[in-house]
Amino acid sequence: MERCITCKSELSDTTQACPICGSSAGLATGTIATVAMVSAPVSNGSKAAPSRTSVSRMMETSIPDEGRFPPGTLVNGRYRIVGLLGRGGMGEVYRATDLTLAQAVALKFLPEAGVSERVLERFHAEVRIARQISHPNICRVYDIGEVDGQPFISMEYVDGEDLADLLQRIGRLPADKALDTARKICAGLAAAHDRGVIHRDLKPQNIMLNKRGEPVIMDFGLAAVADQLTGAEARNGTPAYMSPEQLRGDEVTAKSDIYALGLVLYEIFSGKRAYEAKTVGDLLKLQEGAQVSSLTSLAADVDPQVEKAIKRCLSPDPAMRPANPLAVAAALPGGDPLAAALAAGETPSPEMVAASGKTEGMDLRYSVPMLVFVIAALITLTVIHTGAATLQRTPVNYSPDVIAYQARQLAASFGYKQAPVDSFVDFIDGSASREYWNKHDHKGKSWDDLLAAEPLYQYSYRESPGLLMAMPMGEVSASVPAPTTAGMVQMTLAFNGRLREFSAVPAEKAVAVSPFDPGPLFQAIGYDPGTFTEVAPEVMPLNAFDTRKAWKGAAPGLPDVDVRVEAASLGGRLSALKVVFPWTKPNREPRPVERGMALIGPLGYIALVSTAILFGLIFAVRNWRLNRADRKGAFRLALVTGGLVLLTWVGSAHHVPAFREWNFLGNAVSDAIFAGVLLWLLYLALEPAMRSRWPQAMVTWNRLLAGRFGDAQVGAHILTGAAIGMLLRLFDGAVDWLDYRRTGGPMWNNLSGYGGPLAWVANHGQTVQGALSTGFIVFFTIFGFRALFKNDKAAAVGAAVVFTLIGNGGIWNDSSSNLRMNRLFLLLIFLVLTTVLVRMGLAASGAAIFFINASAHINVGPGLSGWYTPYGLATMTLLIGISAYAFWRSIGTRTIGDQEQV
Repeated sequence: MERCITCKSELSDTTQACPICGSSAGLATGTIATVAMVSAPVSNGSKAAPSRTSVSRMMETSIPDEGRFPPGTLVNGRYRIVGLLGRGGMGEVYRATDLTLAQAVALKFLPEAGVSERVLERFHAEVRIARQISHPNICRVYDIGEVDGQPFISMEYVDGEDLADLLQRIGRLPADKALDTARKICAGLAAAHDRGVIHRDLKPQNIMLNKRGEPVIMDFGLAAVADQLTGAEARNGTPAYMSPEQLRGDEVTAKSDIYALGLVLYEIFSGKRAYEAKTVGDLLKLQEGAQVSSLTSLAADVDPQVEKAIKRCLSPDPAMRPANPLAVAAALPGGDPLAAALAAGETPSPEMVAASGKTEGMDLRYSVPMLVFVIAALITLTVIHTGAATLQRTPVNYSPDVIAYQARQLAASFGYKQAPVDSFVDFIDGSASREYWNKHDHKGKSWDDLLAAEPLYQYSYRESPGLLMAMPMGEVSASVPAPTTAGMVQMTLAFNGRLREFSAVPAEKAVAVSPFDPGPLFQAIGYDPGTFTEVAPEVMPLNAFDTRKAWKGAAPGLPDVDVRVEAASLGGRLSALKVVFPWTKPNREPRPVERGMALIGPLGYIALVSTAILFGLIFAVRNWRLNRADRKGAFRLALVTGGLVLLTWVGSAHHVPAFREWNFLGNAVSDAIFAGVLLWLLYLALEPAMRSRWPQAMVTWNRLLAGRFGDAQVGAHILTGAAIGMLLRLFDGAVDWLDYRRTGGPMWNNLSGYGGPLAWVANHGQTVQGALSTGFIVFFTIFGFRALFKNDKAAAVGAAVVFTLIGNGGIWNDSSSNLRMNRLFLLLIFLVLTTVLVRMGLAASGAAIFFINASAHINVGPGLSGWYTPYGLATMTLLIGISAYAFWRSIGTRTIGDQEQV
C-alpha cells in the first residue's frame, strides 16, 4: 500500500489526495507531484524553481520546471518574471521584479484550465480580505491583475522557506526561537482576527520564515469574514489542521483558528504533529478525546507553561480555548501573567492584578493639560459662583457664631434672660421662596433686590437649660430632641439676622397674665409696626399661651407681597412667633403620600439595594468557598468605610459632656460597622467578577489597597478621574449659568461642612465614602445588565439610565424644564462614570465622583470676603493639592524637562 510523501499516512490505490494533510498522492521519485489540496496553498519562497520548500512538497527532478512563464517574461508591461517559486492546486507562484517600483514581488496565478467561477470568486476574495490586514507577520497583498485572461495577485515576496520544510529539515526549533516564533505567529493571527478575518487554513506550510527568521502568515485563499461562513463552506481547509467542529462540519469561528494555532505551536516545540491518524474519522476521535502526547515527554527542555497553553488551545470545546491569539501569547513563558491567567480561564489574584499593567507614568503631554484643566475649572466655577450664587449676592450674611450671639440677645429681650447650658445652629435652605419667585412676577424688582429684602437662606437656632441630646446618634435638628424641656427656645432667623420664627417651652408652673409689648417683636423681625394692621390670629401655637395677636402688612422691599405676623405670649413673654409669607408652608401638616409614578424612584432604590444585599450574600459565600475573594482587600475597604462613617458622625453630631454620649458613640459604631460590612459583602461578591472580567480596570485599585499611593499609574488614574469630574462639573455649571443668564435667578450654594473645621473634615470624609459606595453600587448594576445583555456598552448605558430614573426620587414627580435639564445632566454623569468604571476602574471613577461632589462645596465671597470664604478656599486647596500630588506621582521616572514627553 502506498503512503503519502508528506505525512506518511497510508493511501488507497484510488486516492488522489491525502485525507489527513491534504497533499496530493505523489507516487514515485523522479516525477513532479502535482497538488490537489483542499486548501490548495502555494509557497512564496526564495527558490527560483519548484522544490520541496513549496507547499506542495514537490519532489526534486533533474528537469527544471519553469512553469507557464519562463524567466525574463514581461507580464502586463510591469512585472519581469525571475522564476517559479511553487505550484499548487490553486495555481502557481512566481518571483518577479516590479519594474515600476524596482522591488521584488510574488505573483500568484490561477491554473491555466479548469478555473470555475467559484475558484475565481475565491481568488478575488483572497485579495479583498488580505488587504484588510496590515501587520509585519502577515504577507502583504498589493493588487490583482490579469494577463491573457488569467487573473493573478501581486503580493509581498518573502525570501525564505516555509515552516513545514524547516521543521522537516531540523526537527524542531530551539526553545528560545520557538517562543519568539510562537509569539509573532500569535500577533499576526491576532491582527487578522481584529479585522474579523478567520484564516481557516493555518498550518506550517502557510507560514514562511524570512531570512531574518521572522514568521509571515500567508495564503488567505480560504480566509473569510467571520459572519460570512455558512453551510459546506465551513468544511474547507486542511483536515490535519482543522478543529473538531470544523471536521464535523459545524460552525467555524475564530476559536477554530485558535485550535489550528495550537497544532502549529505543538509542531514547533516538538517537531511532531499533535495527532497522527490514518483517516479523518480516527483524527476526529483523537481530537475529541484530547489524546495528545505530552510535550515534555517529547522535548525535555519545553517549559510546562508552554504545554499548558497549547493544551488550552487544543480543547475540544471551543468555549474552553483562549479568547484570542494574544491571550495565547501571554500564556507562554515570559508573557503577561495576567493575560495568561485569563487565557487559562482562571481568576487572577489581586496581587497578580496589582503587579500587571503599566508601571511608567503618564505622558506629560497628557498629564500637564489635565492638571491645568482641573485648576482652571476650579477657578472658573469659583468665579462664576462669586458673581451669580445666592450666598454671594445676599448683601448681609452673618456667620453661625454671630447668629448664635444675636439669637441669645433676642431671647433675653423677650424675657428669657437665663444663659442656656447648650445651644445649636444649623442651616435651612430657602427652596420654597425661590420656587415662589420663579413663578411670580417680580414687578420690576431684580433678584438682587429680592435677596436684599429677604434672603433665601435661613438659620435654625436652638438653646436649652439642659443638654441637647438627640437620639440615636446626637444629630440635633429643629425637631430632635423634641421641644419638651421648660426653657427650651427655638428660632429661625434669616441670614441677615432678622427673626422669622420663635417658640419657647413654658414652665409647668402657672404664671399671671401680663400685658404683651409688640415693640421688641417688630424690631426683631425688622418691620415697621406702623405699616401693619392688627387682624384676627389664624395660626395656632404649639406651646401654651394666654394672649394671641396677629398683624398684616406689606413686606418691605418685596413687590405685592403681604405678610402676616402671628404671635402669642404667656405671662407677658413672647412664647410663639411666625412670620407667614405666601411661600411659607405649615410646620405641622402631614407630608403628602407618594402615589403612582412618584413611587418609581423610592421603590426602585429599595429594590436595587435589597437585590444587591441578597445576591451579594449568595455570591460572597460562593467566592469565599472557592477562595476567589479578595479577603484582605475587602477587610481594608470595610475598615476605611467604617472609619469614614465614624468621621462623618464626629463632625455632624452634636456632642455633649454626658454619659449618653457613649450611647451616641455606640450607635455610630454600629452604623459604621453596618456600612463597612455591607460594602465588605458587596466587595466579596462582585470584586472577583470584575477581576476576572475587567482586570485591567482593577490594577490601580488593587495597588491603592496595597498601600502603593505613590504609584505612577495610580497618580495617572486619579488625575484622569479628577479631570473627568471637573469636566462634568463644568457642564453642570454651564447649565446653571445659562439658567442664570436667562432668568437672573441666583445659583445655589452647598453649605454642607460649613458649620466649623471639624464639620468640614467630616463632610469631605463623607464625600469619599459616598464615592466608594456609589462606585460599587454602580458596578453591581453594570454587572447585572452585562449578564442580561452580554455587552459592556449596553450594560453601561442600562446602568446609567437606571440611576438617572431613580436619582432624587425619580423623574416622574416634576416636569419642569429645569428638572428635565438636571435629568439630562444626571444621565450624562452616569454614562461617563459607568464608562470610566469599566475602562479604568474604581480609582478613576471614585476620583471623578469625589471631585464632582467636593467641588460643589466651594463658596468664596467677592474680594475673598465673607465668613464662608475660608471653607471654600480650604476645599479648593484640597482639590488642587490632590490633583498636584496625582500629577507629581504620574510623572514617575520622567522629569518635567523631558522634551520627549512634552
